[in-house]
Amino acid sequence: MTTTTYGALVDAYLADPTPDNLTALRRAVRSAPSFDPDLTLDESVAPLMERQAWQEAITVLNGVMPGALFSPAAHAHLAVALRHTGRPQEADREESLSRAALRSILATGDGTVARPWSVLRVSDQYDLLRSLGRRSVRQDLVAADGRRLDRQVCDDGSEVYFDTAGLLPADG
Repeated sequence: MTTTTYGALVDAYLADPTPDNLTALRRAVRSAPSFDPDLTLDESVAPLMERQAWQEAITVLNGVMPGALFSPAAHAHLAVALRHTGRPQEADREESLSRAALRSILATGDGTVARPWSVLRVSDQYDLLRSLGRRSVRQDLVAADGRRLDRQVCDDGSEVYFDTAGLLPADG
């Protein structure tokens, strides 16, 4: 049986977080009309969250789905907004999706040049770094072994690498 809905793909990955299930989920998200590898929620959602305009934030976030599916930040923002609108079960689900999205990135490598982390979008890099207690002070595009990698230099002096192949629909 072929899994065809976004919800079914997410559920399949959560039930069995294998590379194949992650690839299927990411392929579907990348093919969504609303997918944007340069997704940023800073201008659209952050001001709403600051103003505590919870329902507006939910509307905006739902409007960028399914292209923002498995964005750690999108799911985290949804969780906060849903919790503030009295929807704790939905908020718990979104928190779970945010954590699963971060774990899915970590499962793709170790952040080294040899085994860079793979992401759906550039903002996922920053979400992962934030979850690890790091902050990027510089981002560079580098080539290594015929691959395009983003090198993030962190405020603690460390460097981590992200595979940028697949950030565009034609890449992956």
